[in-house]
Amino acid sequence: MSSLSINGVDEALKDVLHMMARAGFGIDEDVSVVVDRNLPFMGYTSRQWQKHTIVVSGMAVRSGMLKGLLAHELSHVYRNVTEHPSHDEHIIAQLASSFISNYKLDADYQRQILHQVINHVQDLYADDITMKILATDNGLFDPKQLEGFFIEWIKKEPVKTDVNKRDRWANAAIMLSNSFALSNMQRQNINDHDRRAKLKSDAFLSRISREAAKEFSYFNDFMVGLKDQVTEAEFQQEMKEYLARFFQVVQNMQVQHSRSGGSGGI
Repeated sequence: MSSLSINGVDEALKDVLHMMARAGFGIDEDVSVVVDRNLPFMGYTSRQWQKHTIVVSGMAVRSGMLKGLLAHELSHVYRNVTEHPSHDEHIIAQLASSFISNYKLDADYQRQILHQVINHVQDLYADDITMKILATDNGLFDPKQLEGFFIEWIKKEPVKTDVNKRDRWANAAIMLSNSFALSNMQRQNINDHDRRAKLKSDAFLSRISREAAKEFSYFNDFMVGLKDQVTEAEFQQEMKEYLARFFQVVQNMQVQHSRSGGSGGI
């Protein structure tokens, strides 16, 4: 990882930390930011004891979305330091370990997708704060930019290869990712002009098996309805059902008119 010195990155972090504090989400622990020129996605946060390091990509710095990304990552930090169940590392590790054991997940891609599915919930809880932070600066993001971001996120074409088992996991992951984007828009009252996000999501659902597609409404309702005030026990129970329903989608997932033969096992 290259910790490049790019003008404005440290200043942007200070600005967003001040915005967090003004909005009532102050963070007392040590937070720093570095830039990884080669990171293939926007960014992430790592934690060691009471020190948090936000790693942002070169493309994030160039995109004009740096402060928005920092607000999102700092919202994760806030959820973590205030011990929200969604960001309790022990709860998350236990949920993942139990799911991996119960469903005998031995492939790296299965575990990676499991992480993504859990992270959607964490991102929704983080974005509840992020949107409040962005609202403190009218020039930081306009509604059309946010709408475009989520519309671009949604995919309408399923994956179709000769590896049926992996395709099922990949397409179940796409369905959950689409639900995350659409649900986030609904949760944050971001307009979907001309129903572009909904139509893209519906296009994807029309291309997969009816048994899998009908589960979309559960995930949409679940994500939109997540409660901020939730106990550890409630969160664990809700997540167990959420993950079990995801696995059911994997089992039922097929691409319409697919020529790939056999179920290939789970």
